[in-house]
Amino acid sequence: METKEKKPIFKKWWFWVIIVVVVIGIISAASGGSKKPSKTPDKETSSQGTKENDSGNKESEKTETAYEVGEGEVRIWTDSIGSTWISAALPVKNTGSDNLFLSSGTLDIEDDSGALVTTLRMVTVYPQVLLPGETAYYYEETTLDESVSQEGLKIVPHIDVKKAKVDCIRYEVTEVQVKDSSYGDVNVTGRVENTSEEAESMIYVVANLYAADGSLLAQQFTILSDELQPGEKIGFETSNLGYSFSAADVANYEIYAFPTQIQF
Repeated sequence: METKEKKPIFKKWWFWVIIVVVVIGIISAASGGSKKPSKTPDKETSSQGTKENDSGNKESEKTETAYEVGEGEVRIWTDSIGSTWISAALPVKNTGSDNLFLSSGTLDIEDDSGALVTTLRMVTVYPQVLLPGETAYYYEETTLDESVSQEGLKIVPHIDVKKAKVDCIRYEVTEVQVKDSSYGDVNVTGRVENTSEEAESMIYVVANLYAADGSLLAQQFTILSDELQPGEKIGFETSNLGYSFSAADVANYEIYAFPTQIQF
C-alpha cells in the first residue's frame, strides 16, 4: 500500500519538473526572439546604406568621368605629286566634373556600306589631360595606297578614356602667329614659358586650327627637347603635313603646351 501511495507523488514531481522546464524554454525563446529584431534592422540598414553608398559612388564616378565622342570628320585629297592622303579628326569632350586622361587609340575608317577602308593605329590625342568642358582631338594624317571616295566615310573609334591620375600641367604660350609659309603650308609660331618651379624638357606644343564653321582644319604639334628652366621662354614652330589650306582659312585656334605625361 505504501508503494502505491508514493507512485502518484513521484509522477506529480516529474510533472512539475517538466512544466518548469517548458516554461523556462518558452521564456528563453521569447527573450531570444526579442533580441533578434533589434539586431536584424541594424544589419539591413547597414546593408542598404552600403548599397546606396555604392550606388551613389558609381553614379558619382560615372558623372565625373563622363565624356562625349563626336561624329568626327574624314578628308581625302591628292597632293601636287599625285599621292592620296587621308586625315581623320575625332573630337572627345569632357562632359563630367573631373579631369580625364586620354590614351592613343585606333580609328577604323568605313565607307557608307560599312566596309573597312583603312585602319589608323596609335593615333595620338591632344591635349591628353582634359579639363571639364574641354575638347580633345584624335588626329591623324597619312597617305593611302589607292584613291578612295570621300563620300560617306565615317570613323569607328577604339579609344581609352579614364579618370586622370596625373596633374593637368599647362605652360603659358604667347606671341602666337598663324601664317603662310613659302612651302605652301601654314605655320604656327610663338613662345612657351615654363611657369612651373622645375626645369622641364620634352615639352609638347599642340595647335588645333579651326575653320569658321568650327570644324578642325588641322592639328599641328612639335616637341621641344631643350631643357627649359623655370621662368625661361623658348620659341616654337609647327606646320601641317599634307592638307592644303591657307592662314586666311584659320578662324580660331587653341594652343597647348605641356610636359610629357604617362598614366598606367
